[in-house]
This record gives sequence, C-alpha cells and structure tokens, in this order.
Amino acid sequence: MRAISGSGFRGFLALVLASALAACGTTTTASRASGDDLRSGGSLYGDFLVASYAGNTRDSRVAAARYVAALKQDPGNQILLERAFVYSVAAGDMDAAARLAPEVAKANPESDLAPLIEGVIALKKRNYAAAKAHFTASHPAGSPDLMAALALAWTAVGLGDIDTARALLAPTGDPSADVFIAYHRARLEEALKNPAGTDEAFQAADRATAGRSLTVALAYASWLQATARADMAAAVLARFLESSPGNPVGIAALGLLKAGEPVSRSIETPQQGASEGFYGIASAISDGEVQDAAIVYLRLAQYLDPDNDGALAFLAGAMERAGRKDEAIELYLAVPGSSPFHVTAQVAAADLLDAKGETDRAVRILARLEDADPAGVLAASALGDVYRTHERWAEAVDAYSRAIARTGPDYVADDWALFYARGIALERAGRWPEAEADFRTALKLSPDQPQVLNYLAYTWIERGENIDQALAMLKRAVEQRPDDGFIIDSLGWAYYRLGRWAEAVETLETAISFSPYDPTVNEHVGDAYWKVGREREARFLWSHALKLKPEAERVPILQAKLAGGLAAGEALERQAAAGR
Repeated sequence: MRAISGSGFRGFLALVLASALAACGTTTTASRASGDDLRSGGSLYGDFLVASYAGNTRDSRVAAARYVAALKQDPGNQILLERAFVYSVAAGDMDAAARLAPEVAKANPESDLAPLIEGVIALKKRNYAAAKAHFTASHPAGSPDLMAALALAWTAVGLGDIDTARALLAPTGDPSADVFIAYHRARLEEALKNPAGTDEAFQAADRATAGRSLTVALAYASWLQATARADMAAAVLARFLESSPGNPVGIAALGLLKAGEPVSRSIETPQQGASEGFYGIASAISDGEVQDAAIVYLRLAQYLDPDNDGALAFLAGAMERAGRKDEAIELYLAVPGSSPFHVTAQVAAADLLDAKGETDRAVRILARLEDADPAGVLAASALGDVYRTHERWAEAVDAYSRAIARTGPDYVADDWALFYARGIALERAGRWPEAEADFRTALKLSPDQPQVLNYLAYTWIERGENIDQALAMLKRAVEQRPDDGFIIDSLGWAYYRLGRWAEAVETLETAISFSPYDPTVNEHVGDAYWKVGREREARFLWSHALKLKPEAERVPILQAKLAGGLAAGEALERQAAAGR
C-alpha cells in the first residue's frame, strides 16, 4: 500500500487557498455581499467591513466573530460562510468551526478543509469511525496527502487497526514526506509500547534528519530517558547541538535531562499523535505566504492536545510573525515551566513587551527567569540586551558578565556575541580598556566576525589609535559585508581620518547608497565633501542629517557646521570632548 500521494501537500495547498480567500480585500465579492445589502450601510455592511479589515491585519478572533455575525444576516452567502469557517479555525474557535463545517462541505463539495476539520473534531471526541470517514473524504482523488495520511494512521490506532496504521506510515520514496513518516512511525511504536520497534524507528528518523531536527532529537532523547538510557539521550541532544550550536531549546532539554526532569512528553493517545502531525507540518511551512495556513494547523494541534507545548510555543511565534504581538505575548507566557521551550518563550515575550514600552515588566520576567535557573545564559544575556537598548550601561555590563561567567571557562565560537555585547556596553560606559579587551576576545573566538571588526576598528579610528590596523580590519569586514552601509561608512571614515579625501568621498558615497537615512552616514559624507570643496553639497547633507534625528550630542555640532562650516563643528566637538 502506498500511503501518501506523490504531491504530498495537496490538502495543504487547498488550505492555503482557503486562507487566501479569507484574507482577500473588500473590493472583490461576487455575491450578495456586494449588492444592495452591503451598499445600504446596515449592520451587515459594517460587520463585513470590520471582518475584512480584521482579516487583512490577521486579527482572526475579530474576523471570525464579525463574519459569523454577517453570516447570520445573510445565511445563504457562500463567501461569508467560508470566511467565517476558516477564521473560526484560525482563531481556535472549534465550536463555531464544528457548526459551520457541515455547511461548508455541503456548499462546496470540493473543499478539502471542511472534512479535515470534521475529522479532527470526531477524533477529539474519540469517534474514530466518523473521523476515518471524514479524513478519507478530505482526499477524494485516492491516495491521502501527508496530513491526511498521518491523521488516518492515528485514527487507525484508535480503531485498533494497527496494520493499517503501520501501512500508512510506510516509506514513500519522497524524502520530504519520509522525514515526517519516520518520526511518526517512531511515535506510533512508542504509543504501542513496542520497545524494539520504537528504537528501530527512532534510529531511522535520526538518520533521516542527520541528527539536525530539534523535534526528533527531543522525542528520541525523551524515549531514551524513559527507558533508563540517559547517557544515550545526552548523546542525541549533544549531536543536535553540534549542528545547531547554542540552540536554547536544545540546551534547555539537556539541562532537564541532567536534572532528571522529563525532556519531552511521550505519545500515548491517537489525539496526541495527530496533534504532533499538525504541529510538525506547521513548523515546516511557517513562513511567508503560508503563515495563515501554519496558524490553522497549529490551532488544530492545540485543539487535539492542549498540552502540546511545542505547538503552543510555535503558535506564539507564528502570531508574532503575523504581527499579532499581544496574542503572541499571551501565548508565549502560557508555555509551562516544565517545557524545554519555556525559556525561549519567556525571552520572546519579554522582547515584545520591551518593544511596546513595557520595559519594567520585561525586566521582571527576565529577572525571574534568571533567578529560576542560575546556570542559564539566555535570560541574563536577554536582560543585558534590554538594558543596552535603553542605555542602562552599568546594568547591561553586569547582566552580560553573569552570562559570560556561566559559559566559561571553555568558550566556544558562538560566545563571541556575549563579549561583543558587553564590549559595547563597556565602551559606552566609558570603560574603554575593558571594552577593548572584550572586543579582542570576541575576535579570538570568531576572527572574521564583521560586526566586531567594524566596531573595534571604528572606535580605534575615533580615538586616533591603531589606524593602519583598523583600516585593514575594516577592509576585511567590507569584503564579508559588501552591501552593509554602516561597515562601508566605517571604512570611508578611516580614509577620512587618514586624510585620503578622494578615497573617503568615493567610499562614503557607496555607504550612503546603502544607508541613505542614517544621520551619521549623512554627516560623514558631508564632512568629506567639505574637504574636497563641495561645500554646498556638504551643507545639504548636514541639514539632512539633522532631519534624521541624530544622537542628542550631535545636534549642536551639526548646527555649528551649518552655521560656520566644518571647522566650527570640529571646534565644538573638541570642546565637548575636553569637558567629558
């Protein structure tokens, strides 16, 4: 039996189309919704417009509620029906989806989504015979697509038809599908309490992903842990971390393992297994144009298994990428402390809260997170980032120092970022010798890191130190980032400091082509123009720099340049430096 159709994602594509229909604008409705009812200015019109706007801004909750309200006033409208249905699923309102799914299936027999949802609802209720019928109806052409095959396999487990379940999870020859198949075969044998079969299937899944899949690594390690093979579990997680150094979820899982806490959850029911299927496919497709479809799949994963912490964390991320920041925060904070996703979810929530101006709350979350795991690096590092963003330099230095202390003494290449971040905070705090030492350490760990090369070299140039070395470092950085306006600006400024005006002009003109709205780049080009006699252009760029909101200390210097030329600005700059 061939378990999965060659296309693999036919049902998924139908879902994308349904989502696209739901997200379309208000100007194209070939239905009664574009007729007299909507032109009349009545409540139907209002509900439709609000729903359409909510859909375009990915506010699924409002869109679902308003489309349902509009549908009540115009129950024969197929467009309103399909939009109300899709958005109800996207909002996680499965009660509404359950009411609407039979109507959608009747109105549109070609719909793959409606029978899929009906199947999910039946599976949730343990009505396995009905679930099988619905999942089968979701692929009328014959062989099931990937998601339907996974759902049918777990439904077969519920029916006690293990042979069919295994047949549906047989390799297909399609590498993209077989990764999912191998993983679910392992989870199936785990649920069936078949140790030998579980070992064999997890080994196959691990080979299929070359140890690089977080999902497989967590599940495999959890199985090995549950069967008293903690050393082997640690090896699986270590192998994953070799391919993804510094992955916070992998690190958290290793920490849970060492503490004797469960790394992940086992699969014991068909509902949990199918939930993993929806979660896995959502994680594979969650970017760009398919974001809405991923959200729908993640909602289904949560519905089938509310304890699926991975699906919860990923749904939060999908909401963030969709611009639904408040919903993302709510979901991130709901990830339980026992989950390997907990730390990353808390950090993500804190980052979003800080971005919306709730910095104190963000700091409290990160401080609690750090207190709960004194050995953890991520919380302290994230706290340092928040302090640095708000120019709280001393606090940033302290937080980064705690993070660095927890990584050592055997630093790895990725630790360069911690030394770089602390170096910036130290430099801005006026502690240059310590900052310089951190930048040098960062370069020892990652010798060609363009950000570090740029920052250290630029600071040397500003201080009039190691000019030749700085110039060489900046050339290396530009080679690696040839389209980075800020790094190119640093190189141009080095030429300026060396009195190489023509090279400075040429290089800085390139920099401004990549970063036209940066006030520092505009000021630098203006300075270089002045040196080569292009004074009118220099004044234009200084004026433009002022309009681009430069740092406060640059404002009087730019004003002095505009009033009295470059020399006046430089004199004021020297005066300010002497006063510091």
